[in-house]
Amino acid sequence: MASIREIAKLAGVSPATVSRVLNADETMSVKAATRSRIIQVANQLNYHKVSSLGVKSPKQANLLSIALIKTHASKGESDDPYFRLIREGIKREADIWSFRLEILKLGDIRLDQLGNFGAVIVVGVLTDSALSQLYDVNPNLIVVDHYFASSRYDLVHHDFAKQTLAVLDYLYEQNHRQIAFIGGDIEVVDLNGDKQDVLSDVRTIAYKNWMTLHGLSDHCQVRTGNWTMGFGLAATNDLLEQSKEMLPTAIVSASDPMSIGIYRALQLKSIPIPKALSVFSFDDIEMASYMSPPLSTVQIDSLEIGRVAVRLAKERMIDGRKSALRVEVASNLILRESVRKND
Repeated sequence: MASIREIAKLAGVSPATVSRVLNADETMSVKAATRSRIIQVANQLNYHKVSSLGVKSPKQANLLSIALIKTHASKGESDDPYFRLIREGIKREADIWSFRLEILKLGDIRLDQLGNFGAVIVVGVLTDSALSQLYDVNPNLIVVDHYFASSRYDLVHHDFAKQTLAVLDYLYEQNHRQIAFIGGDIEVVDLNGDKQDVLSDVRTIAYKNWMTLHGLSDHCQVRTGNWTMGFGLAATNDLLEQSKEMLPTAIVSASDPMSIGIYRALQLKSIPIPKALSVFSFDDIEMASYMSPPLSTVQIDSLEIGRVAVRLAKERMIDGRKSALRVEVASNLILRESVRKND
């Protein structure tokens, strides 16, 4: 059975207020909406000190549970901490609110069971059809890291497009004009985990638009593939091979793990960073500050992305919010020694 403190935390009131409401203290003045919220939370948590609170149904038993659906493989979490930290943020916030968290595997999802959860969180990019199916059985749907999802769902994402422009503006101020971009593609999968489409990442789109707006289309060089160190190395080698006569003076990388591959490719060809070529990246993984030279990057708070997703789920489950929200979590530019002013 839940404690008074747990109910107070979820209802957003003091433990004293919860105690007096549940004990039917007639001397206490409290708004009807607050009283109703406290009783609703108490029912959901199976608090039955006061018999008049009613009997908890089997469906209510699951109202404070969250189904987590990941579109990426678990192996990707070990190779790139971005998704691992989002999942960790989800878990930490769920623990704070005493929500049961269940991870569902693509291919094993039964739509008829999703309605028994208080909310569903999807991390990654599902097809429009798949999201619609999930929403039909559970409208408390929170989508994480999918910029192009319908606005009828709660959406949580980083400000990657804005920060790409900020990085490019900074490089421009440092007299860089021949700026290349190495990024990743976004796989769109169905509920079975099968790839149905590929989308351009918002950083890739922002780069192309920025280069066009600044009259630098002739210097636009893009390489996209998977989000690995190996691709970063291969893409850099291809970039250098295709632009022997006029090498870029800077490379923007969409992730730090890919930047490790970029560093390796440049080192193997004895191209010094940043003397001959500057590198600016995204993520700010722990290794970034220890690379040689330390990597300039966009610091991303992936833990907060996960936390926000659970808070949105709480508002749906406990507070009864119906309107969909889009939340953008800000990131920060971290300037280190991998970028220098171009002569």
